[in-house]
Amino acid sequence: MQAHHNRLSAAVRLALSVGIASSAAVVYAQDATPQQNNPPQQSTSTQNNSQNNSNEQPQVSKAKTLQGMTVTGSLLRRVDTETANPVVTLDRAAITNNGSPTLGDVLQQLPSVSGYATNPANNSNGGGVASPTLEGGDGASRISLRGLGTNRTLVLVDGQRLSNADLNMIPQNMIQSVDVLAEGASTAYGSDAIGGVVNFHLRKDFKGAEVSVNDGISSHGDGQRRGFSFTTGASGEKGNIVAGLDWNKYTAVPATRRGFSQQALYLSSGVITPAGSGTIPSGRILIPAGLSPGGCNVNGQGNTYVTLAHGNGSSLGDYRCYGGPSDTFNYNAYNYIQTEQKRANFFVLGNYNLTSNLTAFANVFYNRTNSAGQDAPAPTGTGDGWYVTANNPINPFGVTFGNPPGYTGTSYVINTRLTGLGTRLHTFDTDNLQFNTGLRGHFGDSSWIWDTSLDYGYTNRKQVDYNEVNIADLQGVINSGGNIFDQADPAVSGLLRDGVDSPTYVLTNTMKQLQANASGELWDLPAGAILASTGALYRWNSMNYTVTPDAILNPGTATCDVLAEACGSPGRGSINVKELYGEALVPLLSEQPFAYALNIDLGIRASDYSTSGTTTNKKIALEYRPVADLLVRATATQVFRAPDLDELFDGITIANPTINDPCTGLSAATLAAHPGACQYVPPQWAGNPTPQITGYYSGGKPAGVNLRPEHGMSYDLGLVYSPSWLEGFSSTVDVWRINLHDMLTPLAAQTVLDACFANNNSPYCSFIHRYPSNNALAGAIYYMNTPEVNLGNLSTSGVDFSANYTIPHFDLGSFNPGNFKVGLNTTYTGSFYNDATPGQPGAKTVDYAGTYTQQFGNIARWRGTLTLNWSFGNWSAQWQTRYINHLTNLNADYLTGASAPMASIIYQSAQIAYTVPSIKTRFEFGVDNITDKAPPLIYQNGLNYNVDTATYDVLGRYYWARATVKF
Repeated sequence: MQAHHNRLSAAVRLALSVGIASSAAVVYAQDATPQQNNPPQQSTSTQNNSQNNSNEQPQVSKAKTLQGMTVTGSLLRRVDTETANPVVTLDRAAITNNGSPTLGDVLQQLPSVSGYATNPANNSNGGGVASPTLEGGDGASRISLRGLGTNRTLVLVDGQRLSNADLNMIPQNMIQSVDVLAEGASTAYGSDAIGGVVNFHLRKDFKGAEVSVNDGISSHGDGQRRGFSFTTGASGEKGNIVAGLDWNKYTAVPATRRGFSQQALYLSSGVITPAGSGTIPSGRILIPAGLSPGGCNVNGQGNTYVTLAHGNGSSLGDYRCYGGPSDTFNYNAYNYIQTEQKRANFFVLGNYNLTSNLTAFANVFYNRTNSAGQDAPAPTGTGDGWYVTANNPINPFGVTFGNPPGYTGTSYVINTRLTGLGTRLHTFDTDNLQFNTGLRGHFGDSSWIWDTSLDYGYTNRKQVDYNEVNIADLQGVINSGGNIFDQADPAVSGLLRDGVDSPTYVLTNTMKQLQANASGELWDLPAGAILASTGALYRWNSMNYTVTPDAILNPGTATCDVLAEACGSPGRGSINVKELYGEALVPLLSEQPFAYALNIDLGIRASDYSTSGTTTNKKIALEYRPVADLLVRATATQVFRAPDLDELFDGITIANPTINDPCTGLSAATLAAHPGACQYVPPQWAGNPTPQITGYYSGGKPAGVNLRPEHGMSYDLGLVYSPSWLEGFSSTVDVWRINLHDMLTPLAAQTVLDACFANNNSPYCSFIHRYPSNNALAGAIYYMNTPEVNLGNLSTSGVDFSANYTIPHFDLGSFNPGNFKVGLNTTYTGSFYNDATPGQPGAKTVDYAGTYTQQFGNIARWRGTLTLNWSFGNWSAQWQTRYINHLTNLNADYLTGASAPMASIIYQSAQIAYTVPSIKTRFEFGVDNITDKAPPLIYQNGLNYNVDTATYDVLGRYYWARATVKF
């Protein structure tokens, strides 16, 4: 990082004039990016590569025309690397020092990342696996900047958006560096860039060939991750080309392999209780109390629960009261804390100079991912659509369970677990293709350059669910004498296995984008030239989600041919958008007293969406240097996010939200005052049999909801200090704030209940469906509609701080300790305010900073990394400390809804490497989570692992090694 603006500009011009192969190399030359035996660079104020919006290759004869680079978060080409954009840059060494074969693990550890994200530790979260928006189990890693969610973080490759924002699909050996901009950037990139932008820069300047192999395993002897990559490249006067292959494999780790996840844990009245699902193989059977063995708990309707105690269930004496400590099923024993997956990648990156003024470029990469998640054997009940009539010979109770065709009497309930069918396996086969090609050149001898590009993205994900029960076949087994009361009988399980289905779900997403840009100098002012950039694009996105007929949901019955948790709905639709955009940098002052430099940056983007109309968003940014060593930066920008394909066109699918029912234990008079929320609820009702209910999620279109874009503002005020008196030191501090309104969000089941309870005229009252009075579960929630809506306001703010110091080389007599660099990167989230129902009666604003919730995930107040790098000759090493502050787990208690603390955690990791020049080979060895820290518990708070797999390490101490050969 250079302290003096003019010296920096001169350095860039000099590098370009001697024909550096790419603008990326210019920045790395300035920052002295190390080779493999040097410590990695992690900058928080500079941009280390150029965007593909211009994708230029500097030429000797056009130094003035092509000078500078496009920085992440801006459309302008500049020689300045310190701008108004607060960017964290990870160079290639910082990426590979992690030891992970995929990029997701690296990026998800940044302090600015929080909230919910998915990664290979996510299984399927039990049920709801037929949703096209499913992430758990498919092997993907996505990123959530500022805790605002993965759909509010835009992922780019050389400035071009990805069709599928799965970080793991990007070959690691294709990437030179990564920029992370944790502020809104809608004027530069359009929709989705609210929490920020992740921009991957391609390895376009690679020459020669490189082979790398890696392997890793946990100290528990499991969780193996291994792979290899091959990269080759060449360049000449006419252009360059880089190509590569990459393959990696993760082995599955069952939850039973770790103490914190081997048993389902509940917090009950402040006591940690090993428990599980109340749906057990011996059944949870609701019957009239007079048929029970006596001594059972009786509800307000005179009914009680029993379960099979012994025998085959053919007589009343075979049953006992249900509800003892053993009457739970440990579904955790069947889950994964690392899913099984394999990836194969291929890429080609090329540039060719057609003439001295015209260059063609093309970048293509392909990924194939095979992954699998697993759930416990299927739970099922009469609510899934099967029944047992009162006169069925297998029925010893003489009452009707479920709802046979034409039956209008009182129905009772059976729930059971079909353990004889084995675990439910969900496999995913995903193909991703991204292709970008175009031309770039310049306008005569002027400073103006142009580029046009065509970007194409395609994703196809095929999901197959194994061991899903076909309801009609189960009914046939029951009607023919199959004893569902004793389903553990091998004969019954054998009959059921003949009727097991394997429904298939296929999601296809396609993106086509045509874009044109131009940038250059407008005219000169006393302080310098006005820089400008302008462009236009057209983008078309489509989604097609298909479901095999046996898994298509019937919304009227909440069932399909297979068990309800595997029911899905087809969805199809498309979006097109037309955009015009521009940006200008106006230098106001230069080298004046108390104003070494003063610039103003203005941006605007007008967007026209076929599904949600037009929107115009603007940006203003200020760059002020009172002295050469200090930059004061400020940005205020409007942000927006248009409804995406999933939010618009998802068909109805089943989710299983957890709720606290406000109608529990109320008097008749109080219930009468809340008819919308509490219809059919009897006085002093004890509550739902389980806090987990059936929810119908859908996009806006199937629910008849017209969705609007969400809008907001993003603010940043920061300082960058690079003192000339302390060479090698730089620091940044940024105060940030993001405000959002009209948030696009799935309507939370708890929000529906609370809003309707507070206001009988709430439109959400019609979304609540309870069992009627003639049902043994009268008053319990049958299902709730929870579609995508525009609802809620959110405001989050905080402070980022970083400091980097390359310690001057020093000798201690004859002892040379080598070279050292230390880096600190921290984020403090001061507030995370959310009003879920603004304008509704009973609406309130809650600050979720420092909490864990099902809705927003992990919003720790403090996160940080401290990194120490060392190099000496052919040796290098790194030590990194990562910190996540303590939190409050809201509504953690299963019975009382009380909160519980989650401890802070510190992870330590180390890496050491040695290069053998004679064989051109580098050997690396590393240990992650050296102290084998276990993650803090969140209990069964919406997840099946007891812990937050999106934030914490679940494998424990992990050893890895890599060997890289260059030739």
